[in-house]
Amino acid sequence: MATNETSGTWPSVRWAELIPDEQWDVLVAGVKAAREAGAPVLLGGALALATYTGRWRNTKDIDLIVKPGHEQDIIARLKAAGFVDYFEQEEYDRSWIFRSTRDGVILDIIWALPNHRVPIDEAWFEHARPVNLHGATYDVVPIEELVRVKLYVMQRERCDWVDVLNALAGSVEQIDWDHLVARMDRELPLLQAVLTVFAWISPDRAIAIPAALRERFALPAVESEDLAALEARRAKLFDSRPWWAAHQPEDQPLER
Repeated sequence: MATNETSGTWPSVRWAELIPDEQWDVLVAGVKAAREAGAPVLLGGALALATYTGRWRNTKDIDLIVKPGHEQDIIARLKAAGFVDYFEQEEYDRSWIFRSTRDGVILDIIWALPNHRVPIDEAWFEHARPVNLHGATYDVVPIEELVRVKLYVMQRERCDWVDVLNALAGSVEQIDWDHLVARMDRELPLLQAVLTVFAWISPDRAIAIPAALRERFALPAVESEDLAALEARRAKLFDSRPWWAAHQPEDQPLER
């Protein structure tokens, strides 16, 4: 199966203008602490999602991904910079994350995943996506890893498949499909499941999935001449509120 060519364009970064100043200050301070600790750092969470969808959703926290082994030095530097452990306000699992707060903004330093199924390894950093925000360059979690880890989040109170569908819609032409398939390994049925949903809701965008993968997963064929209208109708079947990022204006934050 050939790797999909990355000839398309990435979504714009106009969304960076929507980041509140206090959150931006916390982001800069967090990245500075990680770099001073000698740790490569990746933007995750809402920042990564915005990179691949071109739309900002204000989750009111900042996620930074680091390699295991650097966390204690970074935590020490954050505390010296005025960050307070969020554990004092709400207990959390310290085995994979350090939650801190400063000026009312939560900063998460993440070196593992909560289910400990997917390790944060060298491949995350080798395949990172550079993005320029406010004149500075940052590395972002690869879309392949963003998709992979969010496939495991399906809880009654939270399901990240909405994020996966939006990320696919925004950047389907840019995905290294061979790499993603290899990384899924024995969990490949999860990828097949979300791609089946994606091909149903957005058959026009799903055309960019390589033919060999479409055949392997038996993805449905295009079934309408007006694919844009079909996509709009099917997005509303899932939720009448504005959740499908591709249909939302770039200069306004996503509602959910």
